[in-house]
Amino acid sequence: MEDQGNAAPAAAAENGANTAQEVSSTTQPIEPTKRALRVQTWKKIQEGKVGIGFNNIFNRIPGFVDADKAAALLINEDEFKKAQHIKVNIDRALHDFKEQALLADKSVYLPSTRDSSALCLKVDVPADATEEQKKDALRVQDIQKFRTEIGLDSGLKLDIVVIGSVVVSRDGYRIGRGNGFADLDIGLLVELGAITPETVIATIVHDLQVVDSLPLNLFQKYDTPVDIIVTPSEVIRVAKRLPRPSGVFWELLSERRLKILPVLQQLKEREEKAGKSISLKEEDTDVEQHQNNRRRRGPVRRRFQRGNPGRTTSQTDNEQQGETTQKRTPRRKGRFVTRRRRTTKSEGDQSGVEGGAKSEDRKFEEAGTGERRPKKNKNRGPRDFCIKLTNLTRDIRVKDLKSELRKRECNPMSITWKGHFGKCFLHFGNRNGTPSTQDDVDKVLKSLNDLSLTITTGGETAPAAAAGAEGDAAVKTEPAESAAPVQTKTINVNVELFKFGAKKSASSTGANASAGEDGNAAGGAQNGGEAGAVAGGEGGGARVESVDTTTV
Repeated sequence: MEDQGNAAPAAAAENGANTAQEVSSTTQPIEPTKRALRVQTWKKIQEGKVGIGFNNIFNRIPGFVDADKAAALLINEDEFKKAQHIKVNIDRALHDFKEQALLADKSVYLPSTRDSSALCLKVDVPADATEEQKKDALRVQDIQKFRTEIGLDSGLKLDIVVIGSVVVSRDGYRIGRGNGFADLDIGLLVELGAITPETVIATIVHDLQVVDSLPLNLFQKYDTPVDIIVTPSEVIRVAKRLPRPSGVFWELLSERRLKILPVLQQLKEREEKAGKSISLKEEDTDVEQHQNNRRRRGPVRRRFQRGNPGRTTSQTDNEQQGETTQKRTPRRKGRFVTRRRRTTKSEGDQSGVEGGAKSEDRKFEEAGTGERRPKKNKNRGPRDFCIKLTNLTRDIRVKDLKSELRKRECNPMSITWKGHFGKCFLHFGNRNGTPSTQDDVDKVLKSLNDLSLTITTGGETAPAAAAGAEGDAAVKTEPAESAAPVQTKTINVNVELFKFGAKKSASSTGANASAGEDGNAAGGAQNGGEAGAVAGGEGGGARVESVDTTTV
């Protein structure tokens, strides 16, 4: 792609200059990087409130609202109707398209796991499977169930490949999340002949992720372009197909990358047996992103590490900065760590902006309440009504409730789980910002009609107890207790509807509100805890665990 720099139109250069001015925080225009364009797009999605999931926008292929509309547009195209073998990545934005392709009796292929030596995984469902069974086949995590490994010698020919993107231009250039696995997967499929010149590469994105053009100097020979761009509002066809990767570029891979992906190691050994000379990259500059992506609950504690590792970057970011960026000098290994002292009120009045700009948390604490201001979830839409479930026993887990809700096709925005108090709250609302109608409320109540949970207890074997006396040569052991019998019981769950407006007024007055004429009445607040759990998601004196169930 480097030899196409002279053929770049003037519009691309003008757009690149405008993008540089938007990304730069100074008055001097700088050349935009892939990382800067990713961050800029993630911020647009967050500010536009079109992302899905709590804190699931940055550093990944973002899921967005109306992804089902984009999937519906793609399945109506002639390329989809003629295709039989379709490979789809596992990004959240592509889940609706995977379901529609499987329901259309297409052969759907998914990426293989990192510890597998297979080229990809085929989703296998029985011929007489229902629509619900086909959808469940996509949700399973065990590759032994509803999955068949496709080897390197399978001779697979793909008709359509659908990948996710962070930024994409109307002329076909694409920027992913930055770790390079999608481009490497495309190169591997081209190397083995699974992607042919007749194969169509498409991407499903939101309208905010589409730009007119991107700077051509950001793209290398291993970057994957797209042929079709599908958004919830339009289908964009690239006028002129851009050059695709010709295969796997071994000189850009390290030994550690081959250890991460066993399929590459297997392909390398096969190529070397055939007489091909392969040389890998000597210096390992591949930096994996998000090696530990588990979020820790509770207050975040800053750890003072030795050195200054900085943020993780991708391979393309390192190559773009290259020689112009100097390496950061590691922090001196000192025994004492200087912490920044919080300025007092008197000092803040004299220190200008730094001391005068108080955080919202400090203002809230100085008001005398003694509590922290609850953090608002910007990515989740407003909640219009709530369903309270009672008569829950202590042996019921939240996964049991989620499983039953999936079967009933009931999809709450979030769940406030208070199982130790025998109740929980299901919060509902439209993610596109429009208020829920009475039909939406009736649909939810109809799906929860005669709600009951079936749980299984018992079956565990108690450990054997050993007893011995001092001075005795032998130790007497008691026989192990028999396993507890397996018991299956069904628990009927009470369902009660709450309206947020009526609940807030009831909690403010401290009185119990009776049922109204329309049947949507709220019970009285119990010591302020229940009202807080319904309206704000937190109980008064009880520990509340909020569970994000946007995938229910």
